[in-house]
Amino acid sequence: MIEVVTNDKWRLPIGKYLKEKCHISADIGDDYSYIGFIENDKILGGFLFTDFDGNNIYVHLAIETPRLFSRKHIKYVFDYGFSQLECGRMTAVCRNGYERNERILSGTGWIKEGIVRKVMKINNEFVDAAVYGMLKHECKWIKEKDGRKT
Repeated sequence: MIEVVTNDKWRLPIGKYLKEKCHISADIGDDYSYIGFIENDKILGGFLFTDFDGNNIYVHLAIETPRLFSRKHIKYVFDYGFSQLECGRMTAVCRNGYERNERILSGTGWIKEGIVRKVMKINNEFVDAAVYGMLKHECKWIKEKDGRKT
């Protein structure tokens, strides 16, 4: 059974896993939050949240199995960013042209906003990245309360 973890026990191992899988070369130290997925003490994937500025947060995703791509797990991301942190915007970046990630992002409602050239370091090579964004009022994954997204 897949467990959802956000506790201190898994913070460093899942943080390290996600930084590597998401090609985060900047030193973000401990300045991140995460939602991790484990099964039998094995990391299956997760979401890493960085660079929160009061309005926007960056979301990084890595998954080892399509079983994690359920409505329940997707809702965790948007609930955390839009409802708990009260962000007005969330941003995701992936390698430009990496069809799997771009399909996941667009399929869950993210809007491709542009391409940043030679910005992601993958295997010691800088590659182009696609930038995706979602505004709170565009999110279909969170509930409305009194006519407002919560």
